[in-house]
Amino acid sequence: MGYVPSGSKLLIWNELYKRGAKPGLKNLAYTYEGKNPEKIIHFLPKLVRLVFNPSTWQQKEINVGEGKYDSSWYLFRDLDSYTYFRVDIELSVKYKDGKGSAKIKLGEPVIITEYPQETLWQKSFFYEILRMFWHNYFYNKRLVSHLDWGRLQVSCFEEKLLHYFEQLNNE
Repeated sequence: MGYVPSGSKLLIWNELYKRGAKPGLKNLAYTYEGKNPEKIIHFLPKLVRLVFNPSTWQQKEINVGEGKYDSSWYLFRDLDSYTYFRVDIELSVKYKDGKGSAKIKLGEPVIITEYPQETLWQKSFFYEILRMFWHNYFYNKRLVSHLDWGRLQVSCFEEKLLHYFEQLNNE
């Protein structure tokens, strides 16, 4: 076994849509064209907080100009002591005189499981065998429920967002 630096972790990525309703889906994109797209700039953070209830919310980038707004975030939600939900959200809005367009993109929603490998015991072969046994025979049931939760949250987000798009067009 090679050198493993202190603070290292074993990461297991589980894509929400690897199997099931939308196989192979990596990015979800929603577009809006019509009245008052600038209202989406204030609505989207509220919707994200309401639906995903993130533990951590990191703004990656923001660009604001006349009639233009672009931003992107990393969103994390702790599900248990080993697992968290992650999704990247991008918002791009262009508007002029009360009309314009908006594009919202959810980049690869995933459930990530982290196992620390910091101590000598955690780096040992015997520990890895026990961890794999525990993960495969006990934790996988919990992981399936986390994946179902993630799909439900993304569907809820999609439904509320599309409903808001209709509401903006009817104003």
